[in-house]
Amino acid sequence: MVILFNQAKRMPWEGKTSIYDYIRRQGETVDGTLPDDEEFWAGSRMRWVAGGLDGALGHHASPAGASEEVRELIRLLVKLTRKPGTLKRKAVYEQLMKLDIGGSIDALLEEIRQAPGIEPEALFYEAKWFAECGTHRNVVKFGMAVLGLFRNEAAKDLLLTLGRHEEFTLYAAVAIMNGMENSNDVLFELAQTVHGWGKIHTVERLQPDTPEIRAWLLRYGCPNSIMDEYLACICARNGELHGALSASSVDDELFEGATDIIQALLHGGPAEDIDDYEFAAHAVTDYVRLAEEQGRTAKHLTVILKLREYLDASDEGWVQRLTAGWTEERRQAAADACERILSKPMWQEVVMEAVKTGSPAEQWYGVSAARRLGVDIWQELFAQLTANPLLDSHYLELMKSNDSMRIRELVDFAEQRLPLAEIASGPGEEMGFGEEFAAHRCLSSILQNLDRHEGIGLELIAAGLNSPVVNNRHMALTALEAWKAASWKKRLAEVLVHVLAVDPDESVRERIRSLLAKNGISNEQAAQGET
Repeated sequence: MVILFNQAKRMPWEGKTSIYDYIRRQGETVDGTLPDDEEFWAGSRMRWVAGGLDGALGHHASPAGASEEVRELIRLLVKLTRKPGTLKRKAVYEQLMKLDIGGSIDALLEEIRQAPGIEPEALFYEAKWFAECGTHRNVVKFGMAVLGLFRNEAAKDLLLTLGRHEEFTLYAAVAIMNGMENSNDVLFELAQTVHGWGKIHTVERLQPDTPEIRAWLLRYGCPNSIMDEYLACICARNGELHGALSASSVDDELFEGATDIIQALLHGGPAEDIDDYEFAAHAVTDYVRLAEEQGRTAKHLTVILKLREYLDASDEGWVQRLTAGWTEERRQAAADACERILSKPMWQEVVMEAVKTGSPAEQWYGVSAARRLGVDIWQELFAQLTANPLLDSHYLELMKSNDSMRIRELVDFAEQRLPLAEIASGPGEEMGFGEEFAAHRCLSSILQNLDRHEGIGLELIAAGLNSPVVNNRHMALTALEAWKAASWKKRLAEVLVHVLAVDPDESVRERIRSLLAKNGISNEQAAQGET
């Protein structure tokens, strides 16, 4: 190992794995991590999912203008492209490491287009080097974005490899669209390799200009690991869902894809919903017709239940819908078809099977359907919880019971099986993400429903008040605010005063002050245990 006397001359990429090599070595299955994770997220209390920060900026924020940091980068690029050299590359690289690429990229590219001193041939070479050899994500993103200013078929494999990682898919997609003759074919190839924000970005930009693409959009285009709602209307419209479902019968893959799309359209937000889809009436009518024969899973059942609610609703939306493809006759026919499907005797068995042995997704559909149909699954879920006490979604569902005996049984179980002493390590500012906070999330699932069960779960509330997870403390306070003080003063007044003195979160402290004042509890009374 060589130790340099002058660390300032050390290149920021030296001794590190390039991001391109890191992704390439993972093959077709990319796990979402990056070699610069620890450095990039240092000091941050929350890490975004791969591509999440750029996705949020692109969908929910306005682009920023050119900042002084961007203008400084342009000056450095002029120097680098006029007379390339390692130290000049280092200066550009270090400036990129400091730059908010996601919020600045459009302004940056516009500045590059207008900069008279940048040499195009050298810029292409440097951009390719940054994309291929960069060890920091912002540097790689910059290289990919700049490649989009040129014809870049020669960089196709580089862009597709980087684009397989959701953090870089957006940059690959835009570079492909701007720089390749057959860009839509390449974009389609990329879309089939990603599942999160990358899939959202590519499907949003994919042109449905071939039967193969339209068929893929309907069968596989909508599901993603972020929110299906982002892509549902795009897939319905561009894949021509209404036309595909008008056939007398369809393949199972199309029926499953249509189920995903219609379910997401019914949920609505953050993108277009079922009322934005011009052919919703035709698609829904044909879907329920097909579901009479092909509907057989808890997922299908859940969508039919949601469709029945949609069709039976008396909201003002139906006034508009009756001028946009729907008629009262079509609406009634679809509602009648839903009722015929729901009247089948098989559904209770389907629901219980999904709850007992289904995958996590199938179990979710089983639980959702059971709730709507009135199927009692409480004991089954509780039995699963006894085998694994860290299933936070089970606590959440079980706490919806109106049976006080069941609630007491669940609370007693949680007090015995959750590591309350470890949870109550003292107030902090944690958000509760990650495996290390699994027990805290279970506690939160209970606390948020204790407001309906006065006097039950004091030990859980005490642990929640002393949890480092802010949400635990807020949920504990929500329960106490709903209860009469007599049910908790003796046990928790002193705990509240202690937390008030040490809690780092002002919103929690304010709620405690209000709660104590409302119930006439002073610090002295709390310390003496007076009621």
